[in-house]
Amino acid sequence: MERVTVPDDYEDRLAAAREAVARLPHGPLRDGAAQALGLAPSRDAVAEAADAAGRAAALAAQLMSAGFDGTDAGRVVWLRLDYTGRLGSLALSPTVDRMSNRAVAKAIESAWAAAEAARAEHVMRAERAAADLLARCAPDPRSAELREWIARSPERFSSAVGDDDLCEAEADLGGRLTGFRFLVPNTTVDVEYEQLGAEVSAAIGLAQRRAADRLSAVSTAR
Repeated sequence: MERVTVPDDYEDRLAAAREAVARLPHGPLRDGAAQALGLAPSRDAVAEAADAAGRAAALAAQLMSAGFDGTDAGRVVWLRLDYTGRLGSLALSPTVDRMSNRAVAKAIESAWAAAEAARAEHVMRAERAAADLLARCAPDPRSAELREWIARSPERFSSAVGDDDLCEAEADLGGRLTGFRFLVPNTTVDVEYEQLGAEVSAAIGLAQRRAADRLSAVSTAR
């Protein structure tokens, strides 16, 4: 079998391909190959595309590794969201035992809003820094339509499981926290703060998973 050597230089590869096409018998195969070679981009265009791809990969890695922190005005709650808006970690101050259920629930919502604001600001900065990359992207009407539909959706997903739940989280279709409440009187007083933080995290995580399952089903069906 004849060994084929592929040149390292881009333009040499094109020249070798044209020579190979010229040896093909006349017909649709030769015509199609010649047409494809005629549409081959220039060396500069290939280099520019490779540079853009490298920058896009670096930007994606930066976004995917980012975490976004939020706390309330009284620093009762600390939490971190990942780049998708999913809860990564949550901690409560030991001082929650001096506060009412309602006050701690509001602090959780405030901390979440702060983390979401940080995430949105990070995305906007990244979009401004990579405006030229975004301009190269072909519009995706289906993705834009899906994002708009998610933003308009009135669906809410609760973490409620049974009567023994200590708390309940509610999330929208995009996984954003839309409400939080404690279901048992004096929960913040009677439950040790680390255990309470774990209960809060579990409730939010369950609401987000239910939202994600629904979103996956909707995306597949659309």
